[in-house]
Amino acid sequence: MSFIFAWVVGVGLVAGIAFVGLSRYSVSIHFENTVSNQSKKNQLLSQMRIELFKSVEAEKSAVLADTDEDSETFAKESREASDSVERQRAELVKLIEEGKISEEMRLLRQFDDCWSELRKVDRVLLAFAVRNSNLKAGKLSFDEGGKDMQRFEQALDKLSDLSVEKGANPQIPKLVCTALTAALKIHYLHGPHISEASDARMDELEKQMAYLDEVVKNSLDTLSGQVKDPARLALLSSAKDAYGNFEKLTAQVVNLSRENSNIKSFALSVGKKRTVTAQCEDSLTALQEAVAARTFKATR
Repeated sequence: MSFIFAWVVGVGLVAGIAFVGLSRYSVSIHFENTVSNQSKKNQLLSQMRIELFKSVEAEKSAVLADTDEDSETFAKESREASDSVERQRAELVKLIEEGKISEEMRLLRQFDDCWSELRKVDRVLLAFAVRNSNLKAGKLSFDEGGKDMQRFEQALDKLSDLSVEKGANPQIPKLVCTALTAALKIHYLHGPHISEASDARMDELEKQMAYLDEVVKNSLDTLSGQVKDPARLALLSSAKDAYGNFEKLTAQVVNLSRENSNIKSFALSVGKKRTVTAQCEDSLTALQEAVAARTFKATR
């Protein structure tokens, strides 16, 4: 009996030791998994913050770029960095759902809300940024518009000088001055229209341009009845041709200006984008702090 008792006791001790050992091993594995899980979360959050910063900086560069090529390049960089944040966010979701820590889940939902809004803003903003409609309108007005006005002015100046020399109708210089002044005013109004954000104000500017356009055309039509000799008729024809090109160009400038892509992208960038980005950054910071606090508790 004493042998059997000793054997039972021995078996019990071995089983107890084994149970304690397995329990400690299980606790150790759980501890290591917890620490590893929290460490991965922290790494992902750090990467997300870096990529978010890259995306925002590239977006700003796309908005401020002065060529289509640069705008496209920076917009692509911004989208790629944003896509990287999204991939890291998806990994983070899995880790947080595994841990089921209520505070982390709450902060993740908070980030998801502003992140979703930020991506919507970016889609609109970057689409505007790469259009560069205001920059294109300004370049068109300054380059081609300037050349048309130069041709128009030179032809009318020569017509006026020739008319004075030949003692022609004194009304001709006056009509030339009226046409030239009105055309130059239209060219001047391109600038305010291109930089204007308000549709109502652009309507007013276009009405002024339409009125001045009628002044130019009426003056040129009247000149056609006053000019008879071939030399002056050739100069008048050259002036009409130059103004015809300018008139078409003005329509293009107005259409591009109406898009207001540069103004809209800039307004979004310094307005709603900045606000939503700050919310996302605050959410990521709060989530990372919560993860760090949990990691500290797990290692104590």
